[in-house]
Amino acid sequence: MIKEYDITVIGAGLSSLMFLSKILKNKPKLSILVIEQKKSIDHSQSFCVWEGPGLIDIEKEYKLKSKYRWNKILIEGNGEKIKKDISPYRYVHHDGYSTLKSLTRQVKGKIKILYGIKVQKVNELEKKVQVISSQGTFLSNYLLDSRPKISKSEIKSEYIQQAFIGNVIEVNSDNFNNSEATIMSFSKNKNETEFIYQLPFTKKRALVETTVFSSNPNLKKLQTKHIKNLKKYGSYKILRSEKGIIPMALIEAQTSERIIKIGTAAGMVRASSGYSMRKIANWISDNKGKSLKKNNLFSFRYKSNPSLDFFDRIFLRVIKDHPDKSPDLFIKLFSKSNHKSLIKFLSDKPSWLDIINIILSMPKNLMIKGLLKKK
Repeated sequence: MIKEYDITVIGAGLSSLMFLSKILKNKPKLSILVIEQKKSIDHSQSFCVWEGPGLIDIEKEYKLKSKYRWNKILIEGNGEKIKKDISPYRYVHHDGYSTLKSLTRQVKGKIKILYGIKVQKVNELEKKVQVISSQGTFLSNYLLDSRPKISKSEIKSEYIQQAFIGNVIEVNSDNFNNSEATIMSFSKNKNETEFIYQLPFTKKRALVETTVFSSNPNLKKLQTKHIKNLKKYGSYKILRSEKGIIPMALIEAQTSERIIKIGTAAGMVRASSGYSMRKIANWISDNKGKSLKKNNLFSFRYKSNPSLDFFDRIFLRVIKDHPDKSPDLFIKLFSKSNHKSLIKFLSDKPSWLDIINIILSMPKNLMIKGLLKKK
């Protein structure tokens, strides 16, 4: 006998669990099945966000506890070093495993999660959605699909990828300034935008990532660079590892009466930076109070901000066509802009005054080149 549910969700990741933790408050009796390909909660993730006035308090709203936070940030490259005290805002780090475990605990007993199951095919029938998996077939009224599958027709900008390899390391001496997060420390690279991202947890422990923005990133080559970067810290012990490739593009996901995409494939990753947690929280807030049913499923579809899309499209063109110049873009943006405007801009919640401040902070020649080029 095929088991039927009100909603099937593919993927037990951040977007799925944040969404379910909220929708179940309005509809606690919904029967929900979550199918996850991984065998358990992922231990190798980090989620970082900007927090402060005018932004949704993610810790309070989702009953989460961040691991670390910084009120000072550093951007450096091309001989420049930009340090900023961003108070009353802060840069916040959430441990991926703890976050997903907490969200899972919040929905425990209200939904059914099956781990270690691969989805083989999805069929939209007349009145149901059929999911054929490695462990059988499931039917539901609706499907939320968080698989990171993106078709070419859904991409509405240049397509760049953010590749990163990182480790939480521990060193013998006080190498890290744990009051300051290094958001970008650029390396010379004519073909890709390359930088080191460093989050110091203590004076002897930090997350160090080597990152590139590239049309065609090579993880093996990136690993070699990352090992070389780690040697700068002398003797070290690796405590945790993470790596991945995140799409950086404007995405307009296809949807239907019974199926919507969420997460990466829905465009819930900021095209110019690769951040997602804040965009997911904003999306859920915009849909607060709605009930998931056939006549309004389309209204849950993620809708991006057209003004921010305009800027992100230019950013992506510059990053793709002028990778050796893109550090100038970020350095000038961080050095010349008001940090409050910048953080609200990066968090998808800018006012028009914030947007004007950002425009005035950008390197004009580079932005004009990105603006004039056609996709």
